[in-house]
This record gives sequence, structure tokens and C-alpha cells, in this order.
Amino acid sequence: MLGFLLAFGTAISEALKDITSKHNLHHIDEYTAAFSMHLVQSLLLIPVVFYFGFESISTRYLWALLGCSLLQLMVILLYFKAIKRSEISVTLPLITLTPLFMLITSPIMVGEFPSALGLIGIVFIVVGTYISNLSEDPKKVFAPFVSLLKNQGARYMFGVAFIWSITANLDKIGVEETSPVFWAFTKDFTILMYLVPILLWKSKKPWLQIRNRKGPLFMVGFFRTTSVLAHMFALQLILVPYVVTIKRSSAVFIILYAFFFLNEKKNFRNRMIGISIILAGLFIIAIS
Repeated sequence: MLGFLLAFGTAISEALKDITSKHNLHHIDEYTAAFSMHLVQSLLLIPVVFYFGFESISTRYLWALLGCSLLQLMVILLYFKAIKRSEISVTLPLITLTPLFMLITSPIMVGEFPSALGLIGIVFIVVGTYISNLSEDPKKVFAPFVSLLKNQGARYMFGVAFIWSITANLDKIGVEETSPVFWAFTKDFTILMYLVPILLWKSKKPWLQIRNRKGPLFMVGFFRTTSVLAHMFALQLILVPYVVTIKRSSAVFIILYAFFFLNEKKNFRNRMIGISIILAGLFIIAIS
């Protein structure tokens, strides 16, 4: 049950991070957004690492760190590009493909496969999240997939969904070889180092952008930190596909936020149906 609660906490933190990031991207570029998020996260994790202590390093850990940090760097840039350049209603449903991809990658990489009941829960959450982001126009049922052919943001998000199905398993390996805190810090600090030359090359006046949005950018980094820590500790307790599936249910909180605070009443019926299915899936996973 603790693993389930931690994964659920990850979903809440992810939703808060995404909502704040969407507002920030109206004012800054995606390179500055990615850099500042990892800078704040690294600074927040330094005292936590010292408190829990350093870990011994194995060859398996180093390979996992190299692979995961490079792939995650690619994911971060693609993700920010996608949510900045396309409508969330088109791109967000594609993220729900990650747990489905993990039904292939997790058995291969870490030897984990959900139970029959857990598999049903995963399907419920994937279907519920997809339905909650659909238009009520029946002709647009496959809009997110059709958009792959003509929408650059949707193609970016499809790539994100697939890469995440790999990095989540590498996270599991990193946590097994060290500890949740040490792995989270070393991975994201490595990504931060990758982002420095990219920021200087691609971004215009990044320090001015950060100064003008320092408060909101700090909140993104803070929510990212709580999400990562909850995610890494959850990986120690329950299967990777379960953690990622529950994490992707963050779409529920984004939908509720948009409804209550942004006055987005469109497609309310589909969203309520989707949320009900997601909650059923979470319950199934919890009892599995």
C-alpha cells in the first residue's frame, strides 16, 4: 500500500509540475525551462544526499546512469517542445501509451510483468485517461493518433511515451544498485551538466528569462523534486509498470484543475467518464 501511495503522490506532483510548466512556457523557451528545473532539483537534493549518505558505485550503475541520462535529456526537450507548440488535448493522451510499451520493455529489461489483475488495472487507467482527453465528437475518437501524421507536437509526445518506457526500467536498475535519493540526484545532476552547453547555444538571454520567472521556475523544480523522490521510493516497493501507470494518471488532476480554475467546461461528460474509469483502475492495482 505504501508503494501505491508514493506512486499516487508522484501523480499529484507531476500534475502540479506540468500545470506550472505550461504557464512558464508562455514566457520562456524550453531550454531555459529544462535547465532551471534540473538546477532547482539538484540544489534541493544536495542536502538530502548528504543526510542519507553516498553509495558505492558499480559498473551496472554507471551504464544505467549513462543510458538513462542521455535518453531523459532527449525526453525533456521533446516534452517541453510538445506542450509548448501543440494543444494539450492532442498531445496528452499519447503519454498514456507508456504503460502499454512497458508491457514489452519491463519483462526484457528488469524481468517484471504485472499480474492478471494488475494488467486489467493498467488497461483501465490507459483507456480512462485517453477517454478523458477526447472530444465528444465521435468523428474525433482517433484524433490523437491521426495527429501523428500532421502534428509535430504529437510526434514529439509519441517519442516521449516510448522513451519513458525504457528510462523507467533504467530507473529501477539505478535504484537497485544504489538508493532512491542517490540515483535521483546523480541522474538529474548529470542531465543538468548536459543542458549547460545546450542552453548557451540555443537559448537567448537565459539568465534574464530565469530572473524574470524565478518564483514560478522554483516551483516547477520543487514539484519535480517531490515527484522524482516519490517515484524512486515507489520503485523499491511495487512493479515498474504499476508505478508508471499510476504516475500517468496525473492527467486526472490536470483535467480537474482546468475545469475548476481555468473554466474549461468542454468535453465534461467524457472527462467524468474517463476519471471514473481511472479511479477504478487505481483501485484494481491497489488490491492486486
